[in-house]
Amino acid sequence: MVTCARSASIGVVLAIVLAGASAHGQGNYRSAALGGRSALMGDTGVALGADSASPFLNPATIIAQERPTLALSINFVGRVVHVPDWYVPGAVATGTYGNIPRSGDGITRFSGSAIPSTLCFFQPLRRMGAPGEDKGRAGMQDLAVCFGTTELDQFEWIGQGYQAATVDRSLTQSSSVRNSWQRLVLSPTYAVYATDALAVGVSIQGSVTNYSAFEGVGGTTSGGAQPSTSNGFESGADGSDLGLSALVGAIYTIDRVTFGATVQSPDVSVYGRGSISNSSQFAGASTSMSTYFGRGEFHAREPARFALGIGYRWPVGSVELDGQLALADPHGLELDTYGTQIATLGASGTSASLLLTTRYRPTFNASLGGELFLSRSMSLLGGFGTDLSAVDTPTATSVASSQIDRLLLSFGVGTHGEAGSLLIGGQAYYGFGKMLAPNVYAVEPTPVATPAQTYGMLLVLAGTTNTKTIRSAVDALRKAVTPTPAEAR
Repeated sequence: MVTCARSASIGVVLAIVLAGASAHGQGNYRSAALGGRSALMGDTGVALGADSASPFLNPATIIAQERPTLALSINFVGRVVHVPDWYVPGAVATGTYGNIPRSGDGITRFSGSAIPSTLCFFQPLRRMGAPGEDKGRAGMQDLAVCFGTTELDQFEWIGQGYQAATVDRSLTQSSSVRNSWQRLVLSPTYAVYATDALAVGVSIQGSVTNYSAFEGVGGTTSGGAQPSTSNGFESGADGSDLGLSALVGAIYTIDRVTFGATVQSPDVSVYGRGSISNSSQFAGASTSMSTYFGRGEFHAREPARFALGIGYRWPVGSVELDGQLALADPHGLELDTYGTQIATLGASGTSASLLLTTRYRPTFNASLGGELFLSRSMSLLGGFGTDLSAVDTPTATSVASSQIDRLLLSFGVGTHGEAGSLLIGGQAYYGFGKMLAPNVYAVEPTPVATPAQTYGMLLVLAGTTNTKTIRSAVDALRKAVTPTPAEAR
C-alpha cells in the first residue's frame, strides 16, 4: 500500500470505494440465478437437478438427460438500491468543512437489464459394458457442454449530485459512478451411472472474471467562519482474471429419495491483470493534489465449496433441500499494482505501489424448493433460499466494497411435452448489509461502511428442446421458404 499525503489518500480511497459499490456481486455465489427449474425452486439442484444449472450445481445430475437436448435460460432483472447516507456517510471534520448539512444525503437507484444466464447442450453416450448388458441404469453416460454467467452485478449512478444548506454552511457535490462485476464459466461435464443407484460426474470449469469501475466526484463548501473549500476526484479500476477449477459430484437414489453431494476445488488463477488510476485536487485554507497510476496482477479466486442435497419424488411432484458450505480465503480478491505517484504540483513522479485485498469468510447457504404437477403438461414451482455474502467487513484496502446478504423467494409455472419444456416465473429478493461510501468531509477522507438495502425481482425465462424437434423445425422452415418445382416454373 502506498503511503501518501492527505490529498493522495483521497484519490486512492475513492478508487477503492466505488470499485465495488454495488448491491451485491463479489462474494455472493448466487448473485446470478442459474437455469430455469433450479432458479424457480429456490436455487436447488444438488440432488434433483435437471436443467442447464446441473453442470454448475452437481455434474452427476446431467445423467437425467436421456436424449440430445439443448437448454437455455434468460433472466430479466429489476432492482432498487437504497443507501440512506451516501453523500455524508460518517463524521465531519467541522474545523475544515464547517457544519455540513445532512438533509437528503441518501440515494435510491432503480435499474433493469436482460441477462443471458445459461446455455447447455446435453449428449447421451453409448452405454458402457457388453452389448447384451442393457438392463438397468449401470453404464449409462452423458456428456454436456455448458456456458453460464454464474456471478453478475452492475451499478450506475451517473450525472447525480447533492445540494444542501444551513444558515452556517452550504455545499454542492457531484457524483458519477459506474461499475460492473461478471463471472463467465465454460463447463464441459461428464457423468455415468456406476451402479443402478449411484451416478458420479465431473465438471472442469474455466472461468473469466471481469471487473471495472469508474467514479468522479466534485464538491464545494462555503459560508460561515471556515474558508470555502473545493475538491475533485476521478478514479478508475479494472481487472480481468482467467481461472480453473473442478467440480465433482454424485447422486445416490433409494426408491423415491435421492441424495446429492459435491466438492468444488479452489480456483487456480491462471492469468490476471489489473490497473488503478486516480487524480485528486483540494483547495481551501491550503491546496494539495495527487495523481497515481499503476498496473499489476488481479486475481478473483473462489474458495473450496461443499454441498449436500436430499430430494424426494412422488408421482405428481418433487421437493428438495440443499445446503452449501464455502470455506474461507484470506486472499479471495486481490489487486496488486505498481506505478507512479505525483503528490506535489510540478514534482517528478515517484515509484509507488498499492495492494488491495478482500478476505472471504466461511459462508453457509441453504435452499428449499418443490415442483407440483397439475397435469402431465403443466407444473407449479416454488422455493426459498439464502445468498449470504462471503465478503469480510469492507475496509479502505478492500477490492469489494459491499457486504450484502440476500433472502430469495421464487415461484413459476412450467409446461412440458414431447418437444421439450418451457418455464417462466420470478425470483424476488431482499438484501441488507453495508456498503462503503466516500466520506470526503473527514480529516483524512476515507471510506465508511454505511447501511444499505436492496430489493429486486428476477424474471426467469427458460426452456429445453431436443435435437429431433430442432431438426423438424428447420425442415419446416426450409420447406416454407424453398419453392416447389411447380412453384419455381
